Amino acid sequence: MKAMDKMYYLVALVLQGIALILEILPVGAVMVFATSPTERTIEVYSYFSMLPVGYANFTPLLTGILTILIVLLGVIALFKFDKATCIRKVIFVCSIVSLLFSIVPLFLFGAVGMTAASYAVSCMILLSICLQAVINRQESFVPSE
Repeated sequence: MKAMDKMYYLVALVLQGIALILEILPVGAVMVFATSPTERTIEVYSYFSMLPVGYANFTPLLTGILTILIVLLGVIALFKFDKATCIRKVIFVCSIVSLLFSIVPLFLFGAVGMTAASYAVSCMILLSICLQAVINRQESFVPSE
């Protein structure tokens, strides 16, 4: 069962890596500028751009930072899989917080606040959380020897 858990965890880590790649691309963070009362200009930036942060849209940057943290801790946990239960729990919580930050623009700005890449990032993080939950659930039911 450990090999299957490790495979699930590897897939979850790959999904987080795909999310990170999508966050690096300059098509994720949306900024809507009102050039006049009737006209709006939509510009997209990378999750790591400081321009959205300057306009108080800090959630893409926080999502990106958490994704980097998750990938780094995930690699450590993958190599020390049997002894990294605590690290995997931290990764799970960080993934949930990252998912919440990734969908905040949808609630703040509506459908205009997200692009296809933003939705893809949220889906990758959600799928990763589901796989992590399967692994964590299986660990809680394993009797100690």
